[in-house]
Amino acid sequence: MGGLVMSMLNKIIQPGMKGAFYGRHSTDKQTMSAQRSMAYEFAKKYDCTIVCEYEDAGVSARKTELNDREGINALLKDAIDRRFDFVVVNHHDRIARNPAEHQRVRMILASCAIPVVISNTDSLYDSGDFIVDLIKDGTSKFEVDNTRMRTRDVARTILKEGKWTGGKAPFGYRYDKTAKTFSQCTDEVAIVLRVYELYRKQEGFQSIATRVSHETGKRLNKSLVREIITNPFYAGYLTHHRKQQNSRNSLNNIENWEMVKSHLIHPIMTLEEWQETWTIYEHRKSGDLSPKMYKTSFFLSNLISCTVCEKEMCCKDQITFDSKRKKHYGAKWYCCTSCNYKIEAQRIHAVFDAIVNDLKTQNLVTISSLIYDEVLKDREKIAEQLLKKNSEVERINQLLIIAQDRAKKRAALVPDLETNDGNTKMVRILTIQQHQMHKQISELNIEIDGLRKIDKYFALVEGNPQTITSNIQSMSLLSSNDHDHDIRKMITYLVKQAVFTPIKVDSKNVIIKGDIAIQTRSSLIRAPLG
Repeated sequence: MGGLVMSMLNKIIQPGMKGAFYGRHSTDKQTMSAQRSMAYEFAKKYDCTIVCEYEDAGVSARKTELNDREGINALLKDAIDRRFDFVVVNHHDRIARNPAEHQRVRMILASCAIPVVISNTDSLYDSGDFIVDLIKDGTSKFEVDNTRMRTRDVARTILKEGKWTGGKAPFGYRYDKTAKTFSQCTDEVAIVLRVYELYRKQEGFQSIATRVSHETGKRLNKSLVREIITNPFYAGYLTHHRKQQNSRNSLNNIENWEMVKSHLIHPIMTLEEWQETWTIYEHRKSGDLSPKMYKTSFFLSNLISCTVCEKEMCCKDQITFDSKRKKHYGAKWYCCTSCNYKIEAQRIHAVFDAIVNDLKTQNLVTISSLIYDEVLKDREKIAEQLLKKNSEVERINQLLIIAQDRAKKRAALVPDLETNDGNTKMVRILTIQQHQMHKQISELNIEIDGLRKIDKYFALVEGNPQTITSNIQSMSLLSSNDHDHDIRKMITYLVKQAVFTPIKVDSKNVIIKGDIAIQTRSSLIRAPLG
């Protein structure tokens, strides 16, 4: 058999051919030297030359999809451009761990007539037999899944004893590997409590990150804020199966979590307090609360920028409530953090109100018609995406039926569960394939639900030009409720952009005099602020 393979390689790999090396390893602790060395030895053996190198260093093929791996995508692009005659990889699983991705790579390279050689076995990546290749691809995936399942089982056992399963401790805590105990970082714990406080006041992840970063000088991002909010660790609980497999951020339904109270953690809140916050999170995620782009009292949020530095102005709510005096203090501000000045939101809203009132007496019919056309275009795009996603679901469902039928036929040929023949392996492979298809369908359905929700919000402002005209005529920022979502929706369609120019600033960096220019869908309007 070895002589036959060698004979095939001698026919395919000819002296003088140009080769490309592709290498991949999963963690930063590994190196590429062994893979590269074997590739060059192969090229020398066949009197060829390696002219291109492509690497995905520290990239897991299980966690990172093919489209997100720069090295292999560059290789496929250059293969189409015929920059080399063949590809050398160290092992079959360096290319992918997913059978569908293996087949995609084979199809692209086969269409370019570029063979791939496995250097550690002197064999061809594409055997020419679809079933043989499918078994190899599926077996590779099967081995990875088995290893992962064994690792998860060990982690679950450790967790049930209330012990830490490893990894980086959550923000606000440090883990001592020697003593096997957690300690609190006082400054970070204070930040965690502030994050929870703001979230319960209906602040969003990004606004909390921006606000707390400004207040504390410690840089936060919205991903960290989300991780803090969704982790019951702060109530003294360790979790297992909280995050979805192959995902860094997606969470499983809380009903599927395993939560164990740990004596190692000094909690900073009760479980009831954490559950209250989790309920808010689930309401927002499900769409019971409005999208954050509409749920804001800063009606020009994401629309107004500074002319000096050309950066978007941020929004800061510095209103506090004195429970003893039953009175609110402070104000809401539009701020330029780069130029270090701020304008009271109420003053800008007053100017915008005056502009809207002026529009009401001028070309309101034209504006309403433009808004209506814009919404129709957005809804058409959503409809196209929905059609595409639904078609993809239908296509995968058809493939799933075929895979299920093949699995049943193969299973009928398996004498018992202990056998390890080709039929048993094929049943396992087809089972894995079905699992992947179910997962794809589930993810597509989530995307479809999201698109439908967006379309629903568009429908609220669509109506017809006459309805839009009526809504603008009755619109007033100063007399509206702080979280009037309908006004915010209308403004996002009425205003394309707004820019502010500071003219005079006092000792506290508050704008005394300035100029605002608002680009509506029909005209550019300038107004003084002072």
